[in-house]
Amino acid sequence: MHAEPLYTLPNQKHNLIVTNHPMNSLYKRQGYLTGLVFTLLSLILMGCTNQLARIESHEMLNATLWQQSSAEYAGVVSQIWQLAHDNLDKALADPQWSAAMEQTGNYSRLPPAIMLDLDETVLDNTAYEARIIKRLGQYTHDTFAEWCREVSATAVPGAKAFLDYAAEQDVAIFYYSARREKLRDCTIQNLRALHLPLPDESRLFLSNGMSKSAHRGKVAQQYRILLLVGDNMEDFIEGFKTGPDTRRSLAHDYADRWGRQWIILPNPMYGHWESSIYNFDYAMPRKEQLQYKMQELVE
Repeated sequence: MHAEPLYTLPNQKHNLIVTNHPMNSLYKRQGYLTGLVFTLLSLILMGCTNQLARIESHEMLNATLWQQSSAEYAGVVSQIWQLAHDNLDKALADPQWSAAMEQTGNYSRLPPAIMLDLDETVLDNTAYEARIIKRLGQYTHDTFAEWCREVSATAVPGAKAFLDYAAEQDVAIFYYSARREKLRDCTIQNLRALHLPLPDESRLFLSNGMSKSAHRGKVAQQYRILLLVGDNMEDFIEGFKTGPDTRRSLAHDYADRWGRQWIILPNPMYGHWESSIYNFDYAMPRKEQLQYKMQELVE
């Protein structure tokens, strides 16, 4: 038997070809390990990319970031509260001025009052919205109750200065909210922690079966309502639980009241503008809600 040569020289014009050298198996193992490491790194990077995409996919992300971090939001709300301040002075000087559609009869001699929504009007809950986004979740009564009990909501920029000014003018301040009655204690704690005017609990109306229109009617019996301030159509007028087109028509019908008796703040995160798109079906799974929203878009 002849020993197999270590090298062959098939053609003098070509380089030597190693055919059975011990280093070959080492090179093969190194190549395998390199390929394995490359594959693992690729999978890790793909996982990171997918995780980033998953985090960025929540529908409230941009709206919440805009409200939390943009200079434009700060400018908008400062402008709004300055407008409210100026309009309050005008309303005090005009005994025929009233903001409430529910105000009837001779109200010119009634003491003045203003009515304000709470969430995203006076209280800033964007930290709660951020929590929802990071968990890829959605609003629930239980998680909002947990948030309320933390007493962590801050004041919307400019709100406190306006409310303090109204109180100095002896204007009665009423807050009304869709928050449930069981959240009364934590809501009052939050208002007082921010040193917002609240002389007694009777000035805070929470959801107890009465509509906001009914609350306005109740206050209008004893006060001349000078301004309504909110972020949702129900803070101003009845008939808001309809489709998007009808709601926009309502806004146009009362165009002369916006920026005068009615002061509205932006809320691109949530509200009846959003739920009207999926017929106020809050039990609908989030994915189905998103499908309705996609269908509502116009190119």
